[in-house]
Amino acid sequence: MSINKLVAGEPEKKKQKNSQLIVRDVNVFLVSAHGKKLNDAALFRSTTPGYMLSRRLSADSSEGSMPAPLGLITFEGPAVKDIDVLIEFPAGRFLSHWPTARIQSKRIYWRSQNLLKHADPSMNLAEQHWLHHLQNSERLFVKGLDKTERFILYDVELNHVPRIVLSQSKDGMFQIQNSQAVPLQHVTIFQPSVEKEGWKLASIEQIPGVKKEKKNPDIKSNKAVKPKVVDPLSEENLKTKAKEKKANQLAAIGGQLRALGALPALAKPKAKSSDKSKAKAPVTKNVPAIKVPYSENTSLPQENILSVWEKKLKELGLGKPEITHVLNILKQHAFRKDQATIVYCMDEGYLDKIMPIEITPFPDVVRRVAIVIMLDVDPALQKRIDQLIVQLGDTNWEQREAAQKKLEEYGKAAQNQLQKAIKNKDLEIVFRAEQILSKLK
Repeated sequence: MSINKLVAGEPEKKKQKNSQLIVRDVNVFLVSAHGKKLNDAALFRSTTPGYMLSRRLSADSSEGSMPAPLGLITFEGPAVKDIDVLIEFPAGRFLSHWPTARIQSKRIYWRSQNLLKHADPSMNLAEQHWLHHLQNSERLFVKGLDKTERFILYDVELNHVPRIVLSQSKDGMFQIQNSQAVPLQHVTIFQPSVEKEGWKLASIEQIPGVKKEKKNPDIKSNKAVKPKVVDPLSEENLKTKAKEKKANQLAAIGGQLRALGALPALAKPKAKSSDKSKAKAPVTKNVPAIKVPYSENTSLPQENILSVWEKKLKELGLGKPEITHVLNILKQHAFRKDQATIVYCMDEGYLDKIMPIEITPFPDVVRRVAIVIMLDVDPALQKRIDQLIVQLGDTNWEQREAAQKKLEEYGKAAQNQLQKAIKNKDLEIVFRAEQILSKLK
């Protein structure tokens, strides 16, 4: 018998590790600084194909291939049988989804899906469509009972009041006040350049949220003391009720005599001017203004700014299909030539609160990224709106039409100033301001 000896230093064969199932949930939200919803139905129109039924108004044929903010879920790794995906929205509603799923009260449910390496999609997207790249990506196919696709798409409108104020300091730098309880991550400001085509980029890694003040147990609360329980049959209580009844009878008789003219009318008590001065103004918390420095002194082309966000998205664990999806939407909606916009990453804890997701069986890795594009936050925008309202009364008909169209695009950002314009002496301004407001409603 011979025994095979191990040669000294010979490496042992390592077991091959099973590949991990990675799920990426990516969202881009559009919100107005004067709005109350993320991805409000009035902010943009649907550019999804007709078979992805949407409750939004459809975009015109000329805008049919323009990227729109949509949620995207992709799967990478080994094939998996019978997986469930559940998304809840405690304060919001779904406007579109694909592939088809069960929609219940405040939730959407893709049940018993199979993740496959190879399959054919149920519907083929046109090559020129902005979502076409997802069907050619290196991601698993999602196959349900009757539909197969290489991704999950959904369009959701969520209740959210932005509490972010953008202003400029004396030295010309932007500063942000964040009144939300959660921080803003990877904050960038895109400011259109006046001199030449391009945008100036200001950025800061984080802007903290406002911390809630903890109550000191040593300080006594100023809550009103509960009144003592009075016996309704006690002698004191019966006397009080008798006096109230007699006073009401006398007041009724006095009212009848005044109606007949037998008694003079009572003089109304005048409001004391001192009372108004004593009225306390609503208490507001002092939110610190955080300066956001410029990354470059000169304006940058769109491609350079997008490359900055591409790098950040890679650091957040997104792959090429998801990054392309986000950058396409940023390119379409974040770069405005008439106003500065804020783009930031939503706090993941807050995202889990307003739109929790549950995947069963639980994957090895879950990446959730939500990008917010905030419009109508530029302090210079209000001056621009005032100029457009004056232009509503221009002697040139084309100038009046152009101003009205632009104010309709600004929507709720112009609502307060349009309300004031209704009292203008120029009847043309009043007429057009009323037309715009009726469309906003």
